[in-house]
Amino acid sequence: MQKNCEFIDSFHCTALHCTLLILLGAMFSKIHPHHPEFSGRVVIDQKLCNVSSTALTVWRKSLVFNCNGFTVFDSTGNLVFRVDNYPSDPQDEVVLMDAAGTALLTMRRKRLSLQHEWQGFLGDFLDAQKPLFVMRRAASLLIPTKRLAEVYVCSSAKRNKKKAHSDYRVEGCYNKRSFTLLNSFNEIVAEVKPKQVRSDIRLGGDVFNLTVSPGYDQAFVMGLIIVLDQSMPS
Repeated sequence: MQKNCEFIDSFHCTALHCTLLILLGAMFSKIHPHHPEFSGRVVIDQKLCNVSSTALTVWRKSLVFNCNGFTVFDSTGNLVFRVDNYPSDPQDEVVLMDAAGTALLTMRRKRLSLQHEWQGFLGDFLDAQKPLFVMRRAASLLIPTKRLAEVYVCSSAKRNKKKAHSDYRVEGCYNKRSFTLLNSFNEIVAEVKPKQVRSDIRLGGDVFNLTVSPGYDQAFVMGLIIVLDQSMPS
């Protein structure tokens, strides 16, 4: 009788363990949706890929005197990213840094590009360095369309130019600070919305909310927003 009870207890424990593993697996698949065909995920730093949605506040201003740029804070008010462009800096290059001033991404505009094409490079740009991604503004801003830009992840820049579909696309209205970054499976990667301190008070176009979906690199998303800002007419 005692052996039967021990066997039943062991069976129940094993069944409970299997159930927990199934539930955890289901939760993980929701947090990190996996598409075997999607090879466009860009990781600058694994620490910047959270398992839950990340809320950031983006200020379109540098904290450094006499500089243009961006300052990005997390939900607790800590500095996460910064962009400090001095007047003497090249106008076709922007560097995204972490709070300590370490370069995470360098975005460089391709010269003589009709679609305001920008390339993103890991860290500080070095000669002969291959880009991580290419971002192009929509073909025409004169024709009304919700698509603002397309992003191609660069395993090969030449091959990506021939791709029928981009890896990511940006839809919405940049001037209103209301747009969405989507992957090729129409899943939301990040959303930008105006910053509101109350339901009836907005802080203007220079301060806005950025929400990054689970599993996506915040620096990569912020790099795309910087390029979009450089590409859009004032």
